[in-house]
Amino acid sequence: MALFEHVYMLKQDLSSTDLESAISNHEKIIGELEGKIIYKESWGLKNLSYPIKNNKKAFYQYMNIEMSNEKIGEMNSKLNLNENIIRYLSIKVKEFEQTPTPMMAKEKE
Repeated sequence: MALFEHVYMLKQDLSSTDLESAISNHEKIIGELEGKIIYKESWGLKNLSYPIKNNKKAFYQYMNIEMSNEKIGEMNSKLNLNENIIRYLSIKVKEFEQTPTPMMAKEKE
C-alpha cells in the first residue's frame, strides 16, 4: 500500500448538509477502493487566487490516505465525475507529515 496526501476543493455554494454528504460520499469511495483514511482535516472556506468554474471560494479538505497505486487512478476518475468537486490533488509520499498540518496550526493561533 502506498501513502498519499490528498487535498480536494468543493464548491462554495454547498449547504452544510450537501457539504457533509459530499465528504462522506468521497470517504465511502475510498473505502470501496480498499483505501484507508489515516487522518483528515477540514480547512474550511478559503478564497481562491483565481476563479475556477465561476467559484471565487472553495471548501478545502485534506486527508492522509493509504491506498494501492492502481486504485488511486480509479479514485481520481470518480472525482472527475463529481460536479461538487472543483479540484483535487493526490501526492504520493514516503511518510506522512506531522499532524495537525501548518494550515490548522495557523487557525488555532
